[in-house]
Amino acid sequence: MRKFLVTASGLICLFFNVQAQKKNIDKVVAVLGNNIILLSDLNQQYAQYLNSGNPDDDKVKCYILQQMLAQKLLKQQAEIDSVVVEEAQVDEEVEKRMRYQIQRAGGQERLEQFLNRSVLQYKDEIRPDIKEQLISNKMQQKITQDVNITPIEVKRYFDSYKKDSLPDIPTEFEVGEIVLHPKLTKAEKQKFYDKIDALRLRVKSGEDFAFLAKSYSEDTGSAAEGGDLGFFDRTRMVKEFTAWAFKLKPGEMSPVFESEHGFHILQVIERRGEQVQARHILIRPETTPASLERTKLQADTIYKNIVEKNFHSLPLLHYILITRNLNIMVV
Repeated sequence: MRKFLVTASGLICLFFNVQAQKKNIDKVVAVLGNNIILLSDLNQQYAQYLNSGNPDDDKVKCYILQQMLAQKLLKQQAEIDSVVVEEAQVDEEVEKRMRYQIQRAGGQERLEQFLNRSVLQYKDEIRPDIKEQLISNKMQQKITQDVNITPIEVKRYFDSYKKDSLPDIPTEFEVGEIVLHPKLTKAEKQKFYDKIDALRLRVKSGEDFAFLAKSYSEDTGSAAEGGDLGFFDRTRMVKEFTAWAFKLKPGEMSPVFESEHGFHILQVIERRGEQVQARHILIRPETTPASLERTKLQADTIYKNIVEKNFHSLPLLHYILITRNLNIMVV
């Protein structure tokens, strides 16, 4: 079944790519028995994916389609086995998801703007799909509820086959690797700090923060939106970002600060209780030839210590990563 789903979804995704430039009101993208999947159904699922704060990625549609195909197969079996769910359970799940999406969007009005329809209309649209999801989940639980296979049973089943009946499996290798990321010195980071600090001064001089974010920010997920990250709570962002976002008042801008992603400046737009809406500009420090050379020398030293079995000179983490084969990678 899984092979069928992967093949089918792959072929349909190829069809999406070929037809991407054509305008269609709607179309059937898959048929399973008496069940069909429309392009509008797929786009609706993708819109929910985007509204959850995920980046735009057409490849995700292929994964969503594969999940929808599996759901239709389970629903088809559920109809045969008379598996149903209570309407009250469907209502509860609809309300639960709407509360999450409204919170994520920063309010009902913003969500309706994003969806280009009222929340009431949207609830009516997603209810059949949520009901189908609940039925499919219940069907899957029914299929797997009595599955209790032990490793010994698997081995017995394997041993029951004659060797000449077993499929050929390509040779496999176990590979351990040590990945080293080049680290910049303070002097090497300075030009990236100066670049974003210059943008901060331009904002203080009266230039539009959103325009500068669109023009210079290296955060591909928010640059097109003028750096706007929407509403978020204290658990979503890295600690340096959260500290400034919840310290500033609406309209205020932070100094330049650094996180694991690079150098930021942020501006708070609005605050609602324990949620903040902010925009930011990100400049990512780039690997320099000198930092790459330092990392290569470090990798050479580790390699020589391994070859010479001089393990006491290796950090514990590097030692743990060593297995039967060795692959040192510099990123």
